[in-house]
Amino acid sequence: MITKAQKGEIIGELADKFKRQKIAIFSDFSGVSVARSQALRRLLKKEGAEYKVAKKTLFDRALAQTSTGAVTEGMKGEIGVAFGYGDQVAPAKILLKFSKEVGTFKILGGLLDGKLLSDKQVMALARLPSREILLGQVAAALSAPLRGLASVLQGNIRNLAFVLNQIKDQKNN
Repeated sequence: MITKAQKGEIIGELADKFKRQKIAIFSDFSGVSVARSQALRRLLKKEGAEYKVAKKTLFDRALAQTSTGAVTEGMKGEIGVAFGYGDQVAPAKILLKFSKEVGTFKILGGLLDGKLLSDKQVMALARLPSREILLGQVAAALSAPLRGLASVLQGNIRNLAFVLNQIKDQKNN
């Protein structure tokens, strides 16, 4: 049995995690073996995230200390939360992949920048390309007009050189 002081400590720790997180994803881990949950925790740790399990009431009290207005009410099953402190997409990708591998594991929703997300929104977030790929796409889109201008300017110089070469050939003949 957990004492009141221990519960207060857990609530304080969870509230701190909810305040520091960039993304928090709620999931139902019913039927997941200890070995599988440890593997999930290891995967999340590599991406700068962690997975915490507690009673719904403790999560609700920790969430009450934040300004998100989120509650676990209506969430069924045993609740675990993945806290992402770095990349917002990586924990969602890991949990989506894990839910496909383990049929009983379900994503229930999430918090992103203080806004509530449904399970479908979390899954859509997980399907986004990684941050590096998105930055590469933005850089390519920004550099495309410059590359086009450079090739147009090169074309004029190339045509001028071609015309001058033909004039030189005509004068030599």
